[in-house]
Amino acid sequence: SELSQYDLLLSSYLSQHEIMRSHVQNYLKSGWLEYFTQGVYKKPKQVLSWSSALSAVQFQLDLPVHLAGASSLAQQGISHYLSFNNENIQVNSTSSLRLPKWLTDSNWSLSFKTSKVLDGLEDGDLTEMVVNNQTIKASTIELAVLEVLENVNDESSFTFATELFQGLTSLRPRRLQSLLERSKVIKVKRLFLFLTHYYHHPWLKRLDETKIDLGSGKRQIVKGGTLDKKYLITVPSQFQLRA
Repeated sequence: SELSQYDLLLSSYLSQHEIMRSHVQNYLKSGWLEYFTQGVYKKPKQVLSWSSALSAVQFQLDLPVHLAGASSLAQQGISHYLSFNNENIQVNSTSSLRLPKWLTDSNWSLSFKTSKVLDGLEDGDLTEMVVNNQTIKASTIELAVLEVLENVNDESSFTFATELFQGLTSLRPRRLQSLLERSKVIKVKRLFLFLTHYYHHPWLKRLDETKIDLGSGKRQIVKGGTLDKKYLITVPSQFQLRA
C-alpha cells in the first residue's frame, strides 16, 4: 500500500489517509508501528537513514525541499571520488521554510540552505531517485552543479569545483541554457562559464551566452585572486583562462 513505502510515518499523513488515533494505538500495541518522536512513527526494526526523513518530508508533508549540490551529485555517481563537506547531506529550498522540529533536532546529518540559484523550480529541475529503499527528490546534475558553485567562496571550495568540472563532459546543454537564463545569481553564472571555457567541454558550443544575463562590474569569487578579464571574476592565479 501507499503507507508501506515509507520508513517513517507522520501522524498528519496517517490522518489524511483516515487512520485515526485509535488505529494508531492498535498498530503500536500490535507492533506494526513504533513510536519515534512526537507525531512521527517508524516501522519496527527499520534502520533509518537521512533518506527516510527526507522522503517523509517531501512526500508526506509536501515541503519543497530537495537533495542538492554535491550530495545530489554523489547519489547520481558524479562526485563519489570527491570529498568536500560530505559529512553533511545538503538539502536546499528556493524559499525559506519552517521545517518540522523532529527533522532539525534529530541526528540526520542534514544541512539546510535557502538557495538563491533559482527563484522557483520548474518541471525537469528535479529528478526522483531511490536511496536506501526510499524515493527522494534531488536536483538534476545540471542544477546540482550550479548549487555547488553557489557555495564557492574560497580557495578550497574553488579547487573542489574545478575537480568536479573536469569530469563534467556530458551535461545537457538545453537544460543548462534554461537554468542559466532563469538564474539571477550573476556570480554563479560567470563562474560556471569560466570553468566551462577553462576545460573546453564539448557541450559549450551549444550554449548561447548572449541570452544569459551576466550583469556588470567585477565580482569577487576568491579573496586575493587574479581578475579574469573575460568574466570579471577573481579566481586563484593558477587558473587563468587561456587566451
